[in-house]
Amino acid sequence: MKKIFLIIIFFSFIFILPKRYQAQTITSPPEVTIIPTIEQNQFNDFLFNLLQIIYDYKPKYRKDNPPPINKNNTKTSPTTTAPPTSNFFDNKTTLDIKNNDLNSQSFPSPITNNIEITPDVNGLVYYPQCKGPYDNYPLPQGGNICKAGCGPTTVAMILASYVNRNINPEIVVNMYKERNYTLGPSGSVYLDAEKILKEYQFRTHYVLKRDKSMGGITIEEVMKTYGTQIKNLQNAGWTFFVLADFKAGGHFFWVVKFDDNLNIWAYDPAYDINKSKPINHKSRYPFPKFRVIMAIIR
Repeated sequence: MKKIFLIIIFFSFIFILPKRYQAQTITSPPEVTIIPTIEQNQFNDFLFNLLQIIYDYKPKYRKDNPPPINKNNTKTSPTTTAPPTSNFFDNKTTLDIKNNDLNSQSFPSPITNNIEITPDVNGLVYYPQCKGPYDNYPLPQGGNICKAGCGPTTVAMILASYVNRNINPEIVVNMYKERNYTLGPSGSVYLDAEKILKEYQFRTHYVLKRDKSMGGITIEEVMKTYGTQIKNLQNAGWTFFVLADFKAGGHFFWVVKFDDNLNIWAYDPAYDINKSKPINHKSRYPFPKFRVIMAIIR
């Protein structure tokens, strides 16, 4: 019986296959799947079944359903690969504190309404007094950082930028407390801020110092009267600890540059805390009105 089937196969390949595929050149380009016709499938099935009957041949894969091939052309078992999961924060600017523990504070999630603390912005450290982790920290004479902590928060930005990234607003508030400096619901005093900065080897120079009763002056007046001095200081690497009047009252912030276009580039602990730093206070004209401009350098 087997001999008969072998003879049938032999003559099929001699007479049928050459006629079927005569003068055909089959080139299968990469990644192209050739779908056989129904007639071809029937013939292939016939041969496959015939081989099974003769030799009891049971291949693991059918010719028309080959095993998957990996990149090294080695046979592999079929596997199901789950698509990689993407981290929501992968493409976001992440909090880089490196060796900076920031007093082990918990930072607000960037998907909440609070701002994300960014300890290193343009090489300088920025802290907000509100909408961050320090809002409710109590001041020595009452109130909290959010209510009246612009002075120590500004000092903290300067110290963290130039002295030690571990210094934060809470630490500076404690400095005021230990030294019995004024710090409460009515705010703080720029002379006390200067004392703390000097403890850390900062040099200071007053460009402008006006009594509260005198009120402040606009940026036009500042640059008209003190512009040359300010530019010379900036060229030598000085920045400015500033006290100015806003509609809401007196406020401390840190100016990293004044320019000829009357721009006031600032790291401000209360205004525009969600915007890129430095912000530009020129947009608030005629405020701020400057009462104290203290140049600082370390």
